[in-house]
Amino acid sequence: MSEASYDVAIIGGGPAGAAMAVALRDLAPFLSVVMLERTDYDTHRPGETLSPDLRIPLSRLGVWSSFLRDGHLASRGTSSCWSRAEPRIQDTQMSPWGSAWHLDRARFDERLSLEAARQGVRVLRLTTLLDVESIAKEGYRLHLSQRKTGALTLRARFVVDATGWKATFAMTQGARRRIRDRCFTVHGAFQLRPGESFPTDALVESCPEGWWHSARLPSDCVAVTLVGDGDSLHGLRWATPEPWAALLEQAPVTQARLAACDFAGEPLVAAPVLVGELDQMHGERWLAVGDAACTHDPLSAQGIFSALDSALLAAEALEQYLRGEEDALCAYEQTLHLRFNEHLHRRSRTYLEEQRWPDAPFWKNRHTAFPALTPAAGQRSAPAPTGLAP
Repeated sequence: MSEASYDVAIIGGGPAGAAMAVALRDLAPFLSVVMLERTDYDTHRPGETLSPDLRIPLSRLGVWSSFLRDGHLASRGTSSCWSRAEPRIQDTQMSPWGSAWHLDRARFDERLSLEAARQGVRVLRLTTLLDVESIAKEGYRLHLSQRKTGALTLRARFVVDATGWKATFAMTQGARRRIRDRCFTVHGAFQLRPGESFPTDALVESCPEGWWHSARLPSDCVAVTLVGDGDSLHGLRWATPEPWAALLEQAPVTQARLAACDFAGEPLVAAPVLVGELDQMHGERWLAVGDAACTHDPLSAQGIFSALDSALLAAEALEQYLRGEEDALCAYEQTLHLRFNEHLHRRSRTYLEEQRWPDAPFWKNRHTAFPALTPAAGQRSAPAPTGLAP
């Protein structure tokens, strides 16, 4: 049986993968592109809070108008209780790009996937990569599993890894992730009671164990996330919500906002948070994009923006590479590396601003992690924390 062949196979249909598919079709419509997504966009995807400059990459991708129609919740910005007990707001209402946004992540991801399909990308949902076979200058043979039809294979001249922090394809090519920090999040859902109101700004509130993030999402859901590490949350069990809820009671500003809500009763969702980058972001006929290349601290609230931005950069680099510019992929990797180092500098300064619990394990770990980091020339002071629901 003959195999389908494509110029580019994108593994992963999240924001980075789908954005790259759209951008690549725009830059080089003659290329055949297939995108593989392991879900049907129906799995749990915690909402996220994004800054107004999200409008920039979405406009470049041609999906800003459809984004506005999709029911995401506009926000005035983020309040933070960081280095102080009283909240201060970083108001975005005067931003030239408009309001901040609380996303319905499943809807957002699927919207980008639908746009990719509209642009001529073949989108294979419920499809998982099983194995990779190099076929020299012809590229790669991908062995796949589809939930509905079973096993299949396809060929691709070039592969884009958009599989998130696991970087599934890049790891098969010898790449390894340089981890700069390890945390994890524990996420719980609340429901706003009928007739009650909830602030449109997200809230970041630091605590001895780490920091809390809370935000109202579409459908009157309020997402509440605790970010900690293995030392600060050691010994706690998340099979039941009581230990998590007990810590939440010690976050007074977050707790006060939740007075208008009821706990939804759904199981808590725990997930790792790795701050790091691949030691190799491209190789022979492949590159990594989004979280597969670099994973940022969720405190920056730049995960989605960085994924879209890196996808646009990667699409340009790949189009140049396929036209014979051999250095294009190296330049792409160098740009991401420089931006990741800038992120580490900003992150270090922001965590050092919180000095109320210097002996608490979480803060002691953060304060001593990068003592040698010094700001790059011309760098500004650290911005106020914005945060997201990772």
